[in-house]
Amino acid sequence: MYLFNRTRSARPEKFTEAMAWAVQIAEKASSILGTKVSVWGTVLSPDISTLSWTCAFDTLADWADRSAGLAADQDYAASVAAAAPLFHGTVSDSMSGLISGMSGNPEANNFVAVVRATAASGHLAGAVQHGVAVAAAASAIGGLSTVFGSSVTGNYGGVIWLTGAPTMAELEASMNKTNADPAFVALVDSGAANFQPNATQSLHYRIS
Repeated sequence: MYLFNRTRSARPEKFTEAMAWAVQIAEKASSILGTKVSVWGTVLSPDISTLSWTCAFDTLADWADRSAGLAADQDYAASVAAAAPLFHGTVSDSMSGLISGMSGNPEANNFVAVVRATAASGHLAGAVQHGVAVAAAASAIGGLSTVFGSSVTGNYGGVIWLTGAPTMAELEASMNKTNADPAFVALVDSGAANFQPNATQSLHYRIS
């Protein structure tokens, strides 16, 4: 399975209007694609004005077939063009291949913690193996499903962990459990050589 992510940075003075448009265009895209497109905001993290659209596809060919409908839809294109004054910067797309931890109902998650890292040169296999192990341990200790994946686009060797929860309280409790567990911390530290020293983490909330 693949997770597609598109981000745009809203102008701060236009954020409320941009958020409303983001929901509307997601509904239109969902109708055209035939799959749910979710809208996310960023909280307590860098690039706070960033809005994200995500959707899942079984294969890259599935994404290509479905996204062709967006490119051909004139109303969709016109709406995107008209919304340009609400945003600044460029549109950024990414695709991740999900490797482990897919369980439960993602639509029940209203908050998601995201950790991104990049494999060190010569350590791609080790980074993936370690990533799977860390995701499994986080799921077992924290009580929430942690999904692990690797970048299809973007930084070569990029990896991602996503932990979702229905409420911020549940996500916080899970994070506290894992971070306070000596065995989990030791596991994370044991794989440090597999990654470049540029890992990031962010929190996101569901808008629709």
